[in-house]
Formats: sequence, C-alpha cells, structure tokens
Amino acid sequence: MGKQSRVLRCYHCGAILQCENENEKGYIIPESLHRATPIQIIYCDKCFETMKAFNNSELEQQVDQEVLKILDDAYATDALIIWVVDLFSFNGTLNSEIAKKVKKLNVIVVGNKRDLFPANVKDESLMEYLADRFTAYGIKPKSVRLLGATNKIDSKELIDAMNTARKGHDVYMIGNSTSGKTSIINRAMKGFENKTTRQIKTITYPGTSVNVLEIPLSRSSFFYELPGISQTTSATGKLEKDVIRQIVPKKMVKVITRSMSAGDALMVGSLAAFEVIKGKTTNYRFYSAEGVETRKVQSKKLDDYINENNIRRFARPVSERLVSFLDYDMFEYAMENDKKWHDIAIEGLGWLSFIAQGQMIRVRLPKGVALKESIAKIK
Repeated sequence: MGKQSRVLRCYHCGAILQCENENEKGYIIPESLHRATPIQIIYCDKCFETMKAFNNSELEQQVDQEVLKILDDAYATDALIIWVVDLFSFNGTLNSEIAKKVKKLNVIVVGNKRDLFPANVKDESLMEYLADRFTAYGIKPKSVRLLGATNKIDSKELIDAMNTARKGHDVYMIGNSTSGKTSIINRAMKGFENKTTRQIKTITYPGTSVNVLEIPLSRSSFFYELPGISQTTSATGKLEKDVIRQIVPKKMVKVITRSMSAGDALMVGSLAAFEVIKGKTTNYRFYSAEGVETRKVQSKKLDDYINENNIRRFARPVSERLVSFLDYDMFEYAMENDKKWHDIAIEGLGWLSFIAQGQMIRVRLPKGVALKESIAKIK
C-alpha cells in the first residue's frame, strides 16, 4: 500500500511547495520545506520576501492626488486643518502623505463618535491616545476634541474657537469617508450666521476636479470640507453591504472577555481570528459592534471551525467573499513583556485588547485590510 503524505502549499499564493526549481512557482529552500509540518503556516520563497517587506510597512489608505494638491494650497496659505477621525475605526486611517502636507500647520483633531464608548471611559484617556497617534506621524495637534452624535454643538462657540485658531486664514476639514465630517457640519450650521455677501455652496476646487463644500468665513477666507478619504484598507471597503451593516456600530460598542492561553483562538465570525501561539493564560477583551459574534476554539481546529461556520453560520458575520485561505492575510506579533495594555486593531471591524506578557499572537483577517498594534485606547 502506498504511503500517504500531505501536499504542502504556499499559504499566500497557493502554489504547491517544491525545492527542485527555483524559477518555478512554489520554490522554497529544502531546509525550510523539510522542517515544515502540515499545520504550519509556510510561504514559498518569493511570497516570503514579499510578505516580509509588506509586514514592515503599515497599510495606508489611498489618497486622491488632487486632494494632496488642495493640501498644498492649505500649506501655502498657512491654513488651519481640522482632522476628523472615527474613534471606533481609527487604527490604520492616518496617512503619511497627508501628514507630510499638514504637519507644519495648526491641526485640530476631532475624535468623533464618542457616544459609542462607555461613560466610564475617560475623555482624557481618549484624547491622550489620539494625541500620541498623531505625534507618531509628526503632527503635534493644537488641540484635541471629542464629539458624539448625542452632543449638542454650540455653533457660536465652535466658530469663535475656530476663528481664534485660524488667525484670519482659511480652514480645511479632512477625514475618512466614515468619520462623520458632514454630520458635524450639518449640526454646526444650524446656528451659523453668514456675515458675508458670499453664498454657502459646493464648488469644484480651483485647478482640480474635486468637489468641496465652501463656507465663507469673511470677505477673504473660507471653510472647505474636502471629500472623505476612501476606505481602501478598512473591512467596510472590502465586504458586502449586509456584512458591513453588522460590523459598523450604531450604538455603544460591545466588549467580550475571554481567558486564553497557548493553543487557543478567538474567531470573529468567519471574518477574522486571533490565535495565541505562545503565552500564559491571559484575559483578552474584544471590542466590536453589537452584531459581531465571537467564539473561542482550539487553534489546531480553527480552519475546520471557519469552514463549518461558513455553512452553519453559528457565529456571524460570514462573508461570501472569504471562501479560501487565499482570501485572508495572516500576521504574527511577538509582544514585549511590558505588562501594559495593548491593542491589535483590525480596521473597520474591532480590536483585541490585552496585557502584553511576551505572547506570540497570530492574526487572520481579510486580505488588504489594515492591522495595527499600539498602546491600548481603553485601559
């Protein structure tokens, strides 16, 4: 009777692994292939080099070059920048190209959707978190503010504060397409008094094909709302509409706590998973929208559970666009042992929070979605 052996494939490209011809698909050096086990995540040499370079740089959203051109005008005129961020879906949304354009300007950071967080979460902690993240991109915010859908906006107070900060110059508001910029403007405009003879209107910004909202602030200065930065690295930009409705929070975020140790995994529907490859028993918190269901399983059976879940749907959401391992990216984090709370956030889906104690954590997520590890936003 013939001896059965498992055919090993590259986890990234799916090619059958071989060590005979380095010019053919699936080539891997013999030493790596002979050490591989059937349950090990392994890449061919070509994909390994690609993934290694990919892992060393943070995924960034694509930014329209014409928007960057508009920000050149903002820099040339010493404008005030109001940067609105979605507090729930913030990790991965900062863009280095935009940061370079505005880091020498006065920047006010507005953390929106504060109402999605429990009341016992301190505003100071969220503001400090935002300030630290922007500082990491070379931007020292002039101020950091928090807003929620339930907050009343005092238009006069807001305009007075903006006029003080802008020193007679233009104002440009930027942010992601889900940050809530337009909602903030609509609420603020209820008490806005236009003291000029110019109209509030949507214009095509000079020298570009970009439509922006233009609000006159004086005879010579304007407020411009730029179009939202596309969600190219968010789960909300990769999945079906019915799945997006489940992962975008409409009320206070849900937190589930699981005790996990080496060999355990946390399934997030069939969209993502966090595996503890190495580490002692630790409590892990996962923050997400109410419609997102999780399940603790054994890592060695994770693939089987995900495949079964795609059929039985015992943990939602399930996406029809995630049907094989080629539809996922996978990353590993070797955590320090600093005994501090850290987050591993999947852009647009949620984040895992835990005390770093030297764990090795493997994350599976939809291909092309941004992943970010940082000091925790909620401790």
